[in-house]
Amino acid sequence: MSAICLSRCHKLSETHRQQAFEELSLHLRNALGAAVTRQAWTLEFEGKGFVGTVTLGEAHVECKIKLGATMRPLKGVITRKIEAGLARYL
Repeated sequence: MSAICLSRCHKLSETHRQQAFEELSLHLRNALGAAVTRQAWTLEFEGKGFVGTVTLGEAHVECKIKLGATMRPLKGVITRKIEAGLARYL
């Protein structure tokens, strides 16, 4: 499996962190068809060809995604999309 690991600092309030978390959860479910579970400030998700976690701490966000063989050729595109999403929400 190929992996994507990204992390960024942020200055979101707890309210905005909660909102960003909910929007991400909905996006993963609706746009990507992923099964999503939440443990405190960590989302765990799994879809066709990928599995990962997003942890949204008080000042830091960390994304870890493992891509299956079918998604591996799209790693660059997927990484850019995630980075754009982080830039938009953080």
